[in-house]
Amino acid sequence: MSDHSLSFSKKGISSANKLICLSLVAIALLMLDSRYAAVQNAKRYVATALYPLQWLANQPIEWYEYSSALFQSQNYLLAENQRLTLENTQLKMRTRQAEIQLRELNDVKSLLSLKQKALSDGLAAEVISNGREPVGSRLVINKGSNHHIQVGDAVVDDAGLIGQVSQVHPISAEISPLTDGSLTIPVMVMRTGMRTLVYGGSGSLTLRYFPTDSDLQPNDVLITSGLDSIYPAGIPVARVMQTSRNAGTPFYRVQLEPIAALHRSKFVLILPQQPVQAASAPVSAPITTP
Repeated sequence: MSDHSLSFSKKGISSANKLICLSLVAIALLMLDSRYAAVQNAKRYVATALYPLQWLANQPIEWYEYSSALFQSQNYLLAENQRLTLENTQLKMRTRQAEIQLRELNDVKSLLSLKQKALSDGLAAEVISNGREPVGSRLVINKGSNHHIQVGDAVVDDAGLIGQVSQVHPISAEISPLTDGSLTIPVMVMRTGMRTLVYGGSGSLTLRYFPTDSDLQPNDVLITSGLDSIYPAGIPVARVMQTSRNAGTPFYRVQLEPIAALHRSKFVLILPQQPVQAASAPVSAPITTP
């Protein structure tokens, strides 16, 4: 480089002179930029040419910011989803618990109403085993001989007859459901007053020796007749589901369904044994004893 060229590194030029020179150059460029359109056009061309480089230079920063925002958003959504799932599970559990408590409360109210209306001597008890396999077919309640429960006492729920006490312990008792083969219940058709016997066996109910010349229809309700000292009169026992004639015999073949919730009741009423007056039949209905 020639000795006459401007050199800012030359020791003969002071810092103040350098600042003055640069300021003059900047002022000159500003004046050119504001007065001459050619300079502005040149700036636009340079800016257009440099835009791809600026875009490429900004991409790492933009991708970093986008990735950070996406990661934070994903983490937030995952955390919110977990929170809502947990909250939903808790609400479902609370709803189920409330439904169970409401069902138990309704069962207790129904039993208390039954006791107050007709069976004032009954003793309320809670079922602690519902008699399903593999435990066995018998139900277990939380009352026993300490509560004056005896073998043979009738057991009902708010819908109807459940069965009979078959074994008693000091603080618990076992109940044979009315579908047990050892039970026979004196009943009558509530609609007609026709008396007969219902037999338990193999988890179902059987109505034997009901003559085909008697009136029996589907949906007829069988209630206890009171012709013994075990079952008070008027307790619903079973509903007639289907009737058909047995070929070669004078008796119906009858399909019955228990009215009480044999293995679903949570609370039951124990009825002490005592002589009970038989239920009166309609005057116009024939009454026969098989």
